[in-house]
Amino acid sequence: MLLFVFFAMLWSVVLTFDIKDKRYGSTPPFASAGLFLQEVMLRVEYAIEGAALKSSQFASAAFSVFQGDEQMRSSARAIPILTYHRIVWNSDEKNVSVRNFRDQMYALKHAGWETITLEEYKDFMAGKLTLPERSLLITFDDGAKESFYPVDPLFRALHFEGVIFIIASAMYTPESVYYLAPEEIQRLLKSNRWEIGSHSFDGHRPYVADSEGREAIFFADKLWLPEEQRLESEKEFEARVRSDLRKARETLEREFGVEVDAFAFPLGNETGIEGAANFPEGASITERAASELYDLGFLQTSNRDYSFNYPEESKFLAWRVHVHHDWDGARLVQELEGGLPKQLPFSDNFAEDHGWIPAWGTLDRGRNNLSLKAFPDASSASAFLDGSNLWDDYSFDVSMDWQSSHVFLLADVANSKTYDACVYSPGVVRLQSVHNGKVTTLAEMEDERIAYGSDARAGVRVRGAVIECLWNYESIVEAYSRERKGGVGVQVWDSELGKASLRVSEALVRPFMNN
Repeated sequence: MLLFVFFAMLWSVVLTFDIKDKRYGSTPPFASAGLFLQEVMLRVEYAIEGAALKSSQFASAAFSVFQGDEQMRSSARAIPILTYHRIVWNSDEKNVSVRNFRDQMYALKHAGWETITLEEYKDFMAGKLTLPERSLLITFDDGAKESFYPVDPLFRALHFEGVIFIIASAMYTPESVYYLAPEEIQRLLKSNRWEIGSHSFDGHRPYVADSEGREAIFFADKLWLPEEQRLESEKEFEARVRSDLRKARETLEREFGVEVDAFAFPLGNETGIEGAANFPEGASITERAASELYDLGFLQTSNRDYSFNYPEESKFLAWRVHVHHDWDGARLVQELEGGLPKQLPFSDNFAEDHGWIPAWGTLDRGRNNLSLKAFPDASSASAFLDGSNLWDDYSFDVSMDWQSSHVFLLADVANSKTYDACVYSPGVVRLQSVHNGKVTTLAEMEDERIAYGSDARAGVRVRGAVIECLWNYESIVEAYSRERKGGVGVQVWDSELGKASLRVSEALVRPFMNN
């Protein structure tokens, strides 16, 4: 029966090319019929599921948005942004499957998460708008058909919204079965469930970095000019980058009649403009140029940064959580819940995952302890607590099984390269400030009480301009050079590669109160 329906639809589409062209553009007729069938089937499926969920007592509460119920919620202090590429029937290393995506979206809805628009995100970051605590932005890169057709029926059922970042030149690819055509983009915009942003004009494909044909990143490397047998100059690099950024925005705005003020950095830039081969300054030039042409620049979050976006941070750069292809709904919700801004006091016996992020090395959160271990070819391992970076004036204490190596208790963590630290070695503690990886020693004190042990207790206290190191809850050394506020973390280092390891059995963070 379904096969008959499919061919009937295919035949009707083929016979009505005018309708096909208005709806699918230059997409080949057979592909258009498949997309139409997919869209209809998923829309019916999700409508039935939504009705069934709303009829149950549990779902009536979880899906209160369908019934217009107003629930009391805390206000957001930070916003997470999810990033996807394609939603495919069979997942691969980069793309989430239709099944997993469905599970993720329903799990988000059940957990009380709701989507917001780009304008709402900008207003929140500017301090102009209050949002519910569990608000998020969902984005898709590349402008692929599989970012829209498997997704839109589900968004329609859940009242979700999304943003697709378009490669402006790619949408004009004749008879493409991969990229959305302009007619399809126009249709998604009319649904009021979707917005668009720029993903470059033509900066998403491979380019050449030297005479040997090594691959270059469009927005981070100087390109090889074969006719002149040389690399482009810095001036030529900047002119090319600015031209692409400008052309992408102008093309999208002219084609669709909407303002395009958001840009998602493509290729290597998706993880912070990493991977440049021949021009270290290229990343900062691109970031500056993009900030002059767009209001928002989207990157992918690495393990070295907090996962949410805070109004206190950059108003231009927006960090996104890359949703892994093998995450089910429970895992995605766990990641987001772990990133929610945390309140003081905070305690953790590591029976559950509360959002500790491994900056580098391996992190094992289980069996009632947090275990850090360096990679075999590395000297250190580090982790910090997601959702803690608004903390100020607190005492951070840990109980640990310390048998070797040097232990760093981190406070005022802005990211994995900027923090204050109490560094414990047998018989001595050093107070350090680290800014963008540059280390400054603030103070040092010898104390024979500092020793290895299965239940060693160390602490760091920050208040006002003071940073203080503690051992067994007693002050050992302090300095008056505190310059920032931020979260907490733990690090371990050893001169022997692969040896550094540490187990923490308890962490306690309390607000510091002056007596």
